[in-house]
This record gives sequence, C-alpha cells and structure tokens, in this order.
Amino acid sequence: MQNIELILTILVAVVAVAGLVQLIILLVLFLAMKKAVALAGEYASDMRDKVVPLIEHSKALIQSSRQLIVKLEPRLEAAATDLAELAHTANAEARKVQESTDEIAERVRRQAARVDGMTTEALNGLDRMGQVLNQVVTVPVRQVSGVMAAARAIIETLRAPAPPRDGQGARPRG
Repeated sequence: MQNIELILTILVAVVAVAGLVQLIILLVLFLAMKKAVALAGEYASDMRDKVVPLIEHSKALIQSSRQLIVKLEPRLEAAATDLAELAHTANAEARKVQESTDEIAERVRRQAARVDGMTTEALNGLDRMGQVLNQVVTVPVRQVSGVMAAARAIIETLRAPAPPRDGQGARPRG
C-alpha cells in the first residue's frame, strides 16, 4: 500500500505542477492580452484622431459638392438644351448647304453641257465655212490658173519664131 500511496502522492504532485503550469500560462496569456488590448486601444485612439477629421472634412466636401451640383444642375440642363438646339440647327443648315451645293453643281453641269454644245456647233460651223471658202477660193483659183497657163502658152506660141517651112530655107537633114 505504500507503493500506492507513493504513486498517488506523485500523481497529485504531477497534477499540482500541471495546474501550476496552466495557471502560469494563463497568467502570461492574460498579461499579453491586456497589453494587446492596451495597444489596440492606443491604435484605435490614433486612428480615431486621424480618421474623424478626415470624415468630417469628407462630409463638408460632400455637402459642398451637393450644393455645387444643385447650383449647376439648371445651368447644365440649359447648356445641354442649347447644345442640342445648336446641333439641330447646324444639321439643318448643313442639309441646306448640301442642297444648294447639289443645285449649283447641277446648274454648272447643265451650263457646261450647253457651252460645250455651243462650242461644238461654232467649231463645226467654222469647219464648214472653211470648207466652203476652200471650195469658193480654190476652184476659181484653179480656173484662173488654168486660164493663165493657157494664156501664157498662147503668148509663148505667138512670140516664138515661126518654124521654117518646107522648101524655104529648110536644111537637109543629114
């Protein structure tokens, strides 16, 4: 039985030491947690000191942005309306200019065709007139040239000495 008592005493001592070790570990964990909570509180205070003014500034900025948007909204709507009207007017004017350009181009084409026809007719008339003048001048000139050649031939014949007649001064051929 003494063995059992000794074993029980050793077991109680081991359980007591284990309990003491657990108590020390829990105490260390408690102290570490207390320190961590203190640090987290400091960090939270620092963050709050930095973030709160930033949030307040953001609130003021958002409020001033809202006021600016409220002030600018009618002007922006008016500007958008004016811009739409301007675009519509520009589109209508562009259509008018295109129509005018098309009409002018068509008139120019017609006038060019007309001038081309007139020029062609005038040149054809000049060509016909040239042919007629050529015939009117060339034919009489040829006739006059023929008459002149005939007259020259007659005059040369008359001017030439008369050929010797047979028996009068004819020389025998030999």
